[in-house]
Formats: sequence, C-alpha cells, structure tokens
Amino acid sequence: MRNGLTKVLLLAGVMCIGFPVLAQDAASKGTPKIDVSCIQNAIDERDNSLVAMVDIWSSSVKSALETRRDLERASWDIRGYKERRLAQRKAWSDYGKVLRYANSQKKKERVSAWKKFEHNRKECEGAYSPEMNTGSTYDANL
Repeated sequence: MRNGLTKVLLLAGVMCIGFPVLAQDAASKGTPKIDVSCIQNAIDERDNSLVAMVDIWSSSVKSALETRRDLERASWDIRGYKERRLAQRKAWSDYGKVLRYANSQKKKERVSAWKKFEHNRKECEGAYSPEMNTGSTYDANL
C-alpha cells in the first residue's frame, strides 16, 4: 500500500511540475501569426475607397445644389405664375434626381469597399478584430 501511495504522489509531483511548461507550449502554439502588413494594406484600400466615395458624392451634391440655386433664382425672373412654378418644380425635381442617384452610387461604393475589405481581411493570416464586423455599420451613415 505504501509503495502504491508513493508512486501516486511521485506521479502527481511530476505532473504538477511539468503541467505549467506543457500549458505554456500549447498556448504559444495556439496563437496564430498575424500578417500585420496584409491587414494594414486592406485597411488602406478600404478607407481610400471610402474617401474617394465621399469626395465624388460631395462634389456631385455640391454641383446639384449650385444648379438648383441658379435655376430657382432664375425662375423668379419669369413673370407668369404658372411658368414660374413649372420652372421651380423642375429645379427641385432635377435636384432630387441627382441627389437620389448620388446617394445610391454612394451606397453601392460603400458596400463594395466593405465587401472587398472583408475578402482581403480573410486573406490575411490571423487578422481578426470584432470592430471589423461592426465598422461597416458606423460607415452606413456616410
């Protein structure tokens, strides 16, 4: 009995000494290598696309606003009420069309940039962060 108890205690002692070393080795093997430059390039590509999208959208909306302003101002030079109202309605209608088109293009570009980023991110080894999933919802207001 004494011999069996000694063996068990000896085995338990060896396991206690060796377990932290084994656990440390397993933890280091489980940590994936992160390809930092790959994810940085994916972020650059996404955000450069978003910046370009905002630039195109804002210049389009600015031009539409300036055109609406000029047409609406010019409408007040028209003497007849009906003709003036038609000119004003056309100015607002044209502005609305340009604005809807610019917003739809902006949305397409934003969604495309995030889809491409998601694809590129998956290609990068070990690059994952929960913010990468929720980031597109922040940009939905762009």
